[in-house]
Amino acid sequence: MEGKILSINISEKKGDKKYPIEEARITMMGVEGDAHAGNWHRQVSLLAEES
Repeated sequence: MEGKILSINISEKKGDKKYPIEEARITMMGVEGDAHAGNWHRQVSLLAEES
């Protein structure tokens, strides 16, 4: 299986609209600076382009 990252988007608070960023630092807790980063079941979501 192959994939291509077209956009990396984050939000500083849960429930806010996400905005694109040029680059990201990924840690064991998720994307640095994103509200969903942390010690829980889903720090990162991968979505199909059409979603």
